[in-house]
Amino acid sequence: MGNVATISGFVPGLFKGAEVGVQAYFAYVNSLGGVEGRKLVVDTGDDVLQCSLNKAKTLALLPDVFAFVGSFSLFDNCGGAVIPPTVPNISDPLNASVEAMPNTFSTQPMVPGWADGGLLWIEQHYPEAVKHVGALVGTIGSAEESWKYDEHAMQVLGYHISTVIDYAPLTTQFTSDVINMEQAGVQMVVFDQADISSIAAFLKTMQLQGFNPPLVVSDGVVYDGSFIGRVGAQIASKVISDQHQALYLGSDASRIPEVAAFLHWVNQVSPGFTPDIYSVYAWTSAMLFVQALRAAGPHPTQVSLLAQLRKIHTFDGGGMLAPADPASKIPSTCFILARVVNGQWQRFDSPSSGYICTGTFIRYPGGT
Repeated sequence: MGNVATISGFVPGLFKGAEVGVQAYFAYVNSLGGVEGRKLVVDTGDDVLQCSLNKAKTLALLPDVFAFVGSFSLFDNCGGAVIPPTVPNISDPLNASVEAMPNTFSTQPMVPGWADGGLLWIEQHYPEAVKHVGALVGTIGSAEESWKYDEHAMQVLGYHISTVIDYAPLTTQFTSDVINMEQAGVQMVVFDQADISSIAAFLKTMQLQGFNPPLVVSDGVVYDGSFIGRVGAQIASKVISDQHQALYLGSDASRIPEVAAFLHWVNQVSPGFTPDIYSVYAWTSAMLFVQALRAAGPHPTQVSLLAQLRKIHTFDGGGMLAPADPASKIPSTCFILARVVNGQWQRFDSPSSGYICTGTFIRYPGGT
């Protein structure tokens, strides 16, 4: 199998988890004898955060791979454009053009729109805060596109967006932005489309400026192994994470066996690596691939693998993910809430091992 991700370059290690996650799951399956007696092997390509290299690495792997599994890059559209429709691509792309490919199967399909379950919970518990929303949005294509969907869903539900702070990558100074948010009367700060480093810098600036809105939320971005260390447990405890993944850093390991297996095998193939969302996407993409490969029988072909992938309409990665429909490209509307308590991530107002599935998916106008 092939895997193309951003490992080095402008942001070293950016999506290394995509490589580690596939290697870990394949090592796990191989330890049990492989699939039909065959060992699973992954050849990786590093695109160094460049479109041309994403395409070149994909082309270089094409003659030798049965499928692409767990690839992850901001430039996945560059490589995706050269993958023939007969070659399975089991990954979680960032670009809509790759998601739309008939040979792409995602564990968490990305389509234009936003699941409203978390937003409805917030509206119920913080009815005043949703009238005064401020958001931090990175000025990169995928974040800006995601914000359109997020913002539209909020507006449909009656939220009012008071201010949006756009910031360039690697920005570290947010003093004037925090002051502007406070002066705008923001009561709910949204970190759905910001990176973890910028979120940490923004939160610390909020602390220094004495800006303490009633609600700070993130769509899973802050659920990161470095977050508590970056900001400290006290600041971290102020943020609610509304996410579509289990607490894969360890809190759910005793309740969800797949989390325990994930942590064990990630440590086996990459000792010292801190699991992240990209390693989760890759692990579960590899799991989806193996499920279809086993169903394809002892003599699988790319055609038979694609046929089996088209039959998988419910997938939750063994509880690692909120259930979605990979075959029909329908995203999940389920979620959990999490927050830091006594320096540890814990589920908050959520089932002990499952998900809250009370919401719907709000399509973005004109989206497909």
